[in-house]
Formats: sequence, C-alpha cells, structure tokens
Amino acid sequence: MVYLIKIIIAVLVIVLVTELSKKDTKLAALLLALPIISFTAYTMIWFESKDTEKIAKLANENFIYILPVMPVLPLFSWLLKNGYGFFTSMMMVTILMIILFYVLQKIL
Repeated sequence: MVYLIKIIIAVLVIVLVTELSKKDTKLAALLLALPIISFTAYTMIWFESKDTEKIAKLANENFIYILPVMPVLPLFSWLLKNGYGFFTSMMMVTILMIILFYVLQKIL
C-alpha cells in the first residue's frame, strides 16, 4: 500500500506539471521546483523508520546533488531556444550533468 501511495503522488505531480504547462509555464515551473517528491519521501521514511538522522543526512545529500543540476537547466533552455533539437539538447545536458556529478564526487 505504501508503494502505491508513493507511485500515485509521483504520477500526480508529473501529470499536474505537464497539464499545467499547457496553460501557465511559470506556475508549472514553480510546482516542478518545489521539493514535493523529496518531502514526500522524507515523510514516508519518517513514518516507516522514525529515523530523523537518516532523513537529515538524505536532505543534505539531496541538496548537494542538486548543485550539478542548477547550471544545466539554463543551458538546456538556451540550447532549445537556439535551434538544437530536444533530444540533442537533452543528451548534451545529461552528459554535462554526469560530468558535474563525477567532479562533485571527486571534490567531496
């Protein structure tokens, strides 16, 4: 049952963002930027284990792994606006993200 709740929440967020983006991209982006999935996961972990130390560690690591994603989003937008295809842009930023994740691992 817990897995079903997690799946439903994730699907609802994805569907809501995709449908909302048809009418208002700013509101869809705001919803997408909210850490709904993270907070839901933290809540589920708390209900399952009551382990606040684990949640605190996960939240910190979550923040660290968001850092390599930040420069990729404006680059993705720029690539799309400058005529690069969707999948080409997605592949380029994914490769860059992998590199940035690797660099971050070496630094930490």
